[in-house]
Amino acid sequence: MSSRSRRLMAPLALAGGAVALRPGTTVNKAVRQAVRTAGRRVRHMAGQVKGTVYRLSGGHPDPRVSDDVLADRIRSSLGPIEKRLDLPRIHVMVEKHVALLHGDVATTADAEELVAAVERVPGVAGVESRLHIGLLPGDTRPSEGQISR
Repeated sequence: MSSRSRRLMAPLALAGGAVALRPGTTVNKAVRQAVRTAGRRVRHMAGQVKGTVYRLSGGHPDPRVSDDVLADRIRSSLGPIEKRLDLPRIHVMVEKHVALLHGDVATTADAEELVAAVERVPGVAGVESRLHIGLLPGDTRPSEGQISR
């Protein structure tokens, strides 16, 4: 059976209801794959609709969350900045909605950018920066540990 006919038979088998297929047959595998793919697409679209409704209704993250949740939000917002600036991991602790940042950064501008990003996270009451300016010669950037291909 050609791949085209298998692709055509999978939706027909789904539409036809219960079809007696022998386990392990190619058509049976194609039907299962079609069901999985359709399920993923439906869940993805449902998430997109939920996000669009949230944004259009003017929803904002709840600022009255626990310190653990707030720390996770901060780490999520710092991740892309750390990657772009090629910085080692910045350690985040939150106590009574005040964020404490620990780590090494290359320049003062990098530290200021990180602090500004943390201040924009909903629920942060303040930021204490204990970031060390200037990477030591022994410090490596995350990109230096990667194998070039």
